[in-house]
Amino acid sequence: MQTVIDWMRAVFILYFLMMIVLYFTAGESYKKFIRFFMWLVLALTLLRPVLTLLGKEEALRENISYESFRQSMQEAQFDFEHMEEAEQEVYKRQYERALEQQFLEDAKEQLLDIEAVLVSLNSDYEPEQVTIREGLCGDGETLRSYLIEVYGLGEGQVHVQ
Repeated sequence: MQTVIDWMRAVFILYFLMMIVLYFTAGESYKKFIRFFMWLVLALTLLRPVLTLLGKEEALRENISYESFRQSMQEAQFDFEHMEEAEQEVYKRQYERALEQQFLEDAKEQLLDIEAVLVSLNSDYEPEQVTIREGLCGDGETLRSYLIEVYGLGEGQVHVQ
């Protein structure tokens, strides 16, 4: 008899807490979802004695635990994939900066007046486009010819501004 009283007390306390939460919910749009979740919890609480009698309570807990674990693993996998993409983008950007520095050093060795060099890489980490901003002396075409010859870039890949 004490078990039934404890169960009913738990149901009433849960119902009372659910009504308090529902009362203090801010938006009307959230109330639908909170109400659905609360009735789901209440239904499981009401069904617990029946499931216990049928011996299915442990199986239900295992299924809920398994589903929760599976969802956590999917979220972790998604986060890991996103992290790999971000890491590859950082490596690509660092490689672009290294190429830009190398091209500027080549220009300085040849005493060319170059303001900046911008490099963009394709998905295979090969230079897709090189933009040369020339200084006052107009040495951009000289560096352009040098990059095409030494680095094997195509005519359409190197632009002078």
